[in-house]
Amino acid sequence: MIKDWLEKMLFSVPESGWWLIALAATAFFMIGMRALIHGMRLPDEPRSAWERQSRRRRQAFYLVTPVFAAAVLAVNLLRPGPAPELLFLYSVAFVSVPVALFPVRARVLRDYIAQQQNPGATAGPDRLTMAWITGFLCTVILVAVFALPATRYDM
Repeated sequence: MIKDWLEKMLFSVPESGWWLIALAATAFFMIGMRALIHGMRLPDEPRSAWERQSRRRRQAFYLVTPVFAAAVLAVNLLRPGPAPELLFLYSVAFVSVPVALFPVRARVLRDYIAQQQNPGATAGPDRLTMAWITGFLCTVILVAVFALPATRYDM
């Protein structure tokens, strides 16, 4: 049943459609990572430091991310093999990162502020945050990788 659904729905998309999906996944990643901080209450000191660095970081982020994504895709697409599967995995990876971070963004921000206020401390993200991010991303990657062999490769 799942194999039939994957064959009919997911991997019946033509290669040009997968390129559009990959482009949309890259845009979602960029917008999603930027949106993680919005709506969060920051103390005054970290907020002013964040705003000073924000413009430079934002410009670098919006320039470097598409170039990096294009380089990763170009290197991987030079290898022989069907492109839709690679574009599927690329899209899953780029969409899953902001989705994984969103539920624990307050905890990550709290740990980041604590580290900025006390640079000598070795405190990092708490165990719940690390367990959530690791578990979610591992689950997403496993489901995506297991979806590939369950389909036909005659696209």
